[in-house]
Amino acid sequence: MLIQILTSNLKGFVRRDAGGITMMNIYFLVAVAMLAGIGIDVSNLMTARTHLQTVADTAAHAALVEREWNDADTSRDKAIALVKANMPPDYYGDVVEIEKISFGDWDRATRTFTVDDNDRGAVLVETTRSSENGNAVGTFLLKLVGLWNWDVTTVSVFETFRPTCLIEGFVAEGVVDIQSNNSYFNGFCIHSNSHVEINQNNFFESGTIVSMPDSGDLVVPNDGLDDEKNEGLAKALREGRWFIKILDRLGKIIEGVQDEDSRYARAYIDYDEDVLTLSGNSADPADFEKGRIYKLSCNKFSFGSGIYEEFIFIADCPLTFKNGAEFRDAVIITTSTSNKSMSAPNNLVLGKPDDCGAGGGAQLITYGDFDVAASLEMHGSQIIAAGNVEFAANADGIRGASIVAGGRIDGTSNMNFSFCGKGMDDSFAAEYFRLAG
Repeated sequence: MLIQILTSNLKGFVRRDAGGITMMNIYFLVAVAMLAGIGIDVSNLMTARTHLQTVADTAAHAALVEREWNDADTSRDKAIALVKANMPPDYYGDVVEIEKISFGDWDRATRTFTVDDNDRGAVLVETTRSSENGNAVGTFLLKLVGLWNWDVTTVSVFETFRPTCLIEGFVAEGVVDIQSNNSYFNGFCIHSNSHVEINQNNFFESGTIVSMPDSGDLVVPNDGLDDEKNEGLAKALREGRWFIKILDRLGKIIEGVQDEDSRYARAYIDYDEDVLTLSGNSADPADFEKGRIYKLSCNKFSFGSGIYEEFIFIADCPLTFKNGAEFRDAVIITTSTSNKSMSAPNNLVLGKPDDCGAGGGAQLITYGDFDVAASLEMHGSQIIAAGNVEFAANADGIRGASIVAGGRIDGTSNMNFSFCGKGMDDSFAAEYFRLAG
């Protein structure tokens, strides 16, 4: 009897399904916990990777900015210091090694980096958290399946660049006012950090840029955006603001052109020779020896007509260029801040008319205003004025031109403004920095 009772109870227990859902919940709970654990570990990994990438980007940017004026080792030290400030080694270990910071050239077309310690054009920084370094990113629940940590490596490449408008074109902190009946060809750029004013009957070839912070501030006559009034202008409009860094570099330019090791040194100057001091208030081409640097403290000074070549001239007074003065491979600087610290009545020629060939350009820099009443020709040349620039150009006389003003630029009518795209290598520039793409 007892055996029959036990057998009956056992069969009933086997058939009983009460509490089955509890076991299923346990399975679900275990599965959810595993998925949550994986989610936590992956989220932790992504957070650590983002942190590492941000630090790599910060270090690369700092290294390249420092490299503009300093040697490679000093620039690497700057980057290392920033990494340690953002990821203290006591907590994160060493996430970057000095040999993982490389300077060189970045080819945007092929997306390749070529290492060259003498190149200031780009930098590559690699940051790592790994088991080998003893600072890998640890896991939580994934330890249960034998995954104790993650190895993470990030790479950042920053490169220098120069905005097209600051290579060739007209750029001003103030208003850029260009009149009527002008033609602007592909690549030429007009930019104002205030606004641009344009009259009518102008032609803007496809690829021309006219930019300002708010294109709605463009000043044109009624229907001035119609192709009948200004062909191509509407398509040329862009919005943006530039920090015109070169205007803050005038002092560095003066120092640099006198230093053979500076990025602003001129190939046509013999830096083994002493700087010469001029006297008097005027000179002609015969008064300047090629390959020399000249300085002058004066009340006023004028350059007579003729072709001036291969010298640097630094003065502290207003400069006048007489009719027919031409400058090739020359740098003319005045620290005068007067309203006409550089001026010419007419027929000032800057640069060699060599159809955008290499070399031959002239660079004029003034701490004040630049004013040419008529017939300014520019060939692969540059004008930088801390103040205003006013000019009237000769027909077809602007080809390969960079004009930068801390004030406004007032131009002219009936001219052609052409873009070279080359032959501007001697122009003074300040580097801009961006994440390589």
